[in-house]
Amino acid sequence: MSGIEVRTGPIRIEAPAAFVWDILTDVENYHRWNPFTPRARTDFGIGSAVHLRVRMGPLKMPMTETMSAFEPIRLIAWGKTFGARWLLAALREQHLEAESGTSCVYRNTDRLSGVLAPIVLRCFGGFMRRGFTGVGQGLKRHAEAEYAKKGRDSCLVSRDS
Repeated sequence: MSGIEVRTGPIRIEAPAAFVWDILTDVENYHRWNPFTPRARTDFGIGSAVHLRVRMGPLKMPMTETMSAFEPIRLIAWGKTFGARWLLAALREQHLEAESGTSCVYRNTDRLSGVLAPIVLRCFGGFMRRGFTGVGQGLKRHAEAEYAKKGRDSCLVSRDS
């Protein structure tokens, strides 16, 4: 999907990628750390629904998107077509990359395409950038605090599906 990208810079997290992945895929607890998407529900199956409650500034919007990629300890992606693909489509990717056994990097990208993409970016781009940055910062704070509490020798079992 080509188009306009809203991305956040890399956020280094001082916790193992598998540990951070467990937090990122524990959508029932997003409210504990995720200011942009405090509610989410999905089974992570490709093609499955992803039910979200998204905060766009003062607006709290329910959205249903479709899971498009799930690569354990590496990538989660979901997206939505609004009307027809030529009108507006969005694809959000959340990447994790291990740096070492005790640290990783989180990145977020949202690609907008279609004739309405520039308008959506103009109206909501600032909210999206701030929201995605908040997700990364919240994930970093929460993961590092939880990892420090549990100790360096303790790691949650990663979800494989």
